[in-house]
Amino acid sequence: MIMKNSFRFVGKFLKLVCFGIVPFMLLSGGSKVGVTNNELDDGTCSFSIIGSTNFHIDGFASFKRITEPDNFGNIADKLVLSFSDCDTNKMHNLEIVIASTNTDDVGVSVGKHKIKNIHCLINRFSGVYGFADLSEVGELPFFMKSGDVIIKESISNKVDGNLEVQLENANGESLNVKGSFNALIKV
Repeated sequence: MIMKNSFRFVGKFLKLVCFGIVPFMLLSGGSKVGVTNNELDDGTCSFSIIGSTNFHIDGFASFKRITEPDNFGNIADKLVLSFSDCDTNKMHNLEIVIASTNTDDVGVSVGKHKIKNIHCLINRFSGVYGFADLSEVGELPFFMKSGDVIIKESISNKVDGNLEVQLENANGESLNVKGSFNALIKV
């Protein structure tokens, strides 16, 4: 009798596993339909802007590298990223400068770069700063307050990455910008 009950218990357990748990695991781990590819065409950007007004920027992305000495002879490597909207009726421009005064590396490195708050003119600045002129939200420019710019790939003619930054204007209005870019060198 005990043996018969044990077989019955094992049989019910196997049915539960085979017909209940396994199909659930297979369905939940399946491919997701409708997932968009985050690959961007060369020279483009795609950003979501969230704030008092929510909108999206799909536009052009370019960059230039600048190596310049300051008045004291210190060398600063700068990567200047420029983004603008494809829609000519909307003047949306975003510019980010990643500056590095690290003498060990040549140029701005791949990796995460934190936004630095700038309150005055400074020498030997190393970090990220930027501004946005977004006609969709008014005439005042927005300045980057916090967030990160991640450079995934940086070669001679292409810079690929993501950003998630918070912007603020002189009235204290704030916007969050999140997206990806694949910038080509500005000629």
